[in-house]
Amino acid sequence: MKKDGLQKEKEYYNNDQLKYVGAWQNGQKNGYGRGYWEDGTLWYEGQFKDDKPQGYGKIYYKSGLLRYEGQFDKMQFCGHGTEYYENGHVKFEGTQQKSIHFFYGARRYVEGKLYYPSGKLRYEGTFTGLKNYEFYHGVEYNEDGSKKIYLNAQVLTEKSSLKIERTVINE
Repeated sequence: MKKDGLQKEKEYYNNDQLKYVGAWQNGQKNGYGRGYWEDGTLWYEGQFKDDKPQGYGKIYYKSGLLRYEGQFDKMQFCGHGTEYYENGHVKFEGTQQKSIHFFYGARRYVEGKLYYPSGKLRYEGTFTGLKNYEFYHGVEYNEDGSKKIYLNAQVLTEKSSLKIERTVINE
């Protein structure tokens, strides 16, 4: 199969199951395409660049349910997107950035809403650090109904002191 120039082509696994259908350029997946698991279920649909998801796309669990839709940068969730639990509930909605640790679907949450598997809101705000659940500025909603407020990655308590500065400009 010739894969030079921008053209639509198909690629197959050794078991003759469809692996990819979409745009090819210079021997690589480039442009819109669909990738399939070896059992034939869709695993990704969207933009490719140099054989990797790049730009807007959707990635699926092997069960066929949507796992993530949004921006990709070389297979990592990056930019605005929505991530889902395998039960179909939203897991995270907001902005993510590439992780320094590369793996399939790697990401770091930057700002947005994080949900419990039940679908209830868990946290809304900004994130910090190398782990997804390091809260920076925002509110954590515990399942028991209590809340924690985060400022500069520290939990504010009744004993916390806040220094608020106010500047008045006279014109």
